[in-house]
Amino acid sequence: MANVDILPSQQGFSGLIFTPNAQTLETGRGSAQFAQGVPYRGSIEKLDSWYVNAGVFPHLEVGGRIVLQDYECNEFLESGCNRDLSATAKFQLPYLEDLTGFNLAFGAQDIGGAASKFDAFFVVADTEIEAFNLRVSGGYGQSDLSLGVLDGPFAGAEWQPFDFFQLVGEYDAQEFNAAFRLITPRDMLPYGAQLAAQYQLYSGHENQDQTLWGISASVPFFGDTFTRKKYSDIKPNSQTQVETELAKGDASSLTQLIGKLEQEGFVNIQVGSNLDTLVIALENKRYQHNTMDGAGVAIGIIAANSGEGLFAGLARGNNSSQKVELVLLKNKIPMLSINTELNCYRDFLKSGTVCEQIEFSSQDLSARLDQTQWRYETVNDGFGYSEIIFSPVMNYAVATEYGFFDYSIGLGTNLYTPLWKGAAIDVRHILPIANSDDYEDGYWEPDALENEIDRALIHQAFRLPANTMTLFSAGLVKGDYYGGQNETQWYSASGMHNLGFEAGYFTAKDSIDTEDKSPLLAHYRLSVAQWNWQMQVQGGEFWAGDQGVKATSSHWLGDTRLDASYLNSESEQFVTLNVSIPLTFWRGMQPDYLTVRGVSEWNFGVQTRVGESHNQLNTGLGQTANNYHNLDRQYFNRARLSPNYFENNSIRLRNAYLRYLDEVVYE
Repeated sequence: MANVDILPSQQGFSGLIFTPNAQTLETGRGSAQFAQGVPYRGSIEKLDSWYVNAGVFPHLEVGGRIVLQDYECNEFLESGCNRDLSATAKFQLPYLEDLTGFNLAFGAQDIGGAASKFDAFFVVADTEIEAFNLRVSGGYGQSDLSLGVLDGPFAGAEWQPFDFFQLVGEYDAQEFNAAFRLITPRDMLPYGAQLAAQYQLYSGHENQDQTLWGISASVPFFGDTFTRKKYSDIKPNSQTQVETELAKGDASSLTQLIGKLEQEGFVNIQVGSNLDTLVIALENKRYQHNTMDGAGVAIGIIAANSGEGLFAGLARGNNSSQKVELVLLKNKIPMLSINTELNCYRDFLKSGTVCEQIEFSSQDLSARLDQTQWRYETVNDGFGYSEIIFSPVMNYAVATEYGFFDYSIGLGTNLYTPLWKGAAIDVRHILPIANSDDYEDGYWEPDALENEIDRALIHQAFRLPANTMTLFSAGLVKGDYYGGQNETQWYSASGMHNLGFEAGYFTAKDSIDTEDKSPLLAHYRLSVAQWNWQMQVQGGEFWAGDQGVKATSSHWLGDTRLDASYLNSESEQFVTLNVSIPLTFWRGMQPDYLTVRGVSEWNFGVQTRVGESHNQLNTGLGQTANNYHNLDRQYFNRARLSPNYFENNSIRLRNAYLRYLDEVVYE
């Protein structure tokens, strides 16, 4: 690990003051900054700069930036609003430092936006002199930034004599600048967070209306550390806890095992045998961040409560090995199976060394369950176990001509009740809470949230042959439309390839809109679990009747997903950056006939027009019906329930069980 911390510059990338270094944020880490002082119109102007960025891949950092002068200014009525939304990226060449001793990175600022004001492109190299805690950098840039900043050769140095203090100096291609930084030492704050502040000591730019300063915070995204690192490395006492728990297993019986699973809140439990294999099917309704957590807790409980005596009671086969098959259900539909040998899996729980005797499959699950001789069927039946799901609901506009952030905020209360196999009722009410001025009485007023039931649907899902699944939905959507739709998806055996389509027909109630809605869309999605990355291309007719194509690159950082989308619809082009996070506790309430929780996925995105000389507002192109309880969210773990994803993130199974012991059993 570098001795000199990686911190944000005054621009939209990590670096010094106005210049970049060749460093990128660690994969899975996000950073946010507020700063004042931006090169603009011949001076360092008093402009505010907000930006967020993240390490989405090893050696790749991307982010978004808003620069503005006035937060309420209406650009159609007033001059000098100076508001800009842009994207930034920096890529560091891998392996080069090991070979040469220095890093090399390429980057761009204000990528592809319409009416760009802060275009910049650069190549930069740096090296760290560890004996002096010093990083020196130099490179060449080409930019449209005012005062010639980053337009030519530049260089700089970052010296960190103490873990809480940095001195920074640079030549920004035109003038010299210097600043100091105060930093919270690494591991001082919980969850790996770090705070920093920067303040200008000197600048050679004479036309300076603002002293440069900024504050920033960085933290790993939700679940990223939990997915990539051993929980026992984070909480060493959990190693002893798991060894103690596994030592109790020999005396357990089948009824005790079922009792443990039921006690933890698993529903629709079925237990039987297929030859010499113990087969357990169950449904997780408690761990909503990631299906892997529920699976990891379940198989950990099975490993700790299944000894030789239990396997000796199986009807047939050689019981010298302790084979188990765990089948994960969703609304009583089998979705994925985990096959392992428990002695091997116990070693995995103890040491973290990957168990070679573990397989994941999503194929022919119904047939395999039919071949099982069941001893206990449907223990703790989840029929009618309703969930009240609370979530913030927002209509909003970010960095538009009307303001920095306009909003209409409400509380969404969603009642979701499973019925028979694959069927459920889904009703959501929205309670408005607050509106900004432009949503209260302005341009955005028609989009303000109303006190209403905006969704009332009945769903019916079926598992079809050839790893295909279909979902029918009918009822009220978007508060104004009655109709129905079908969504069907096919997955390859590994889950790497996915094809799907959705078709619907909706009629406006009360003749609010004379046009019926008939979305018809198809998509292909490539999931590369080794990189925790997905690429989806979707095309057809969208909700508003516009036809086009949308490409989305999704980067998983634990349970946080970062999306970058390009939309070409009706000859208009837009780029959208979106963040998706779970807004609920890692371990929810014990499932019962009424359970309260938060949403497993909440989205916030910003959009900007590209390919034009103007940046006028989007009129709603590229939208879908976007039912919350669709196949991806409700059945496929936010499009991650696949053998490939489980194989490449199997450490999370262990981490989930160790965390369960740490927080629940040994709290």
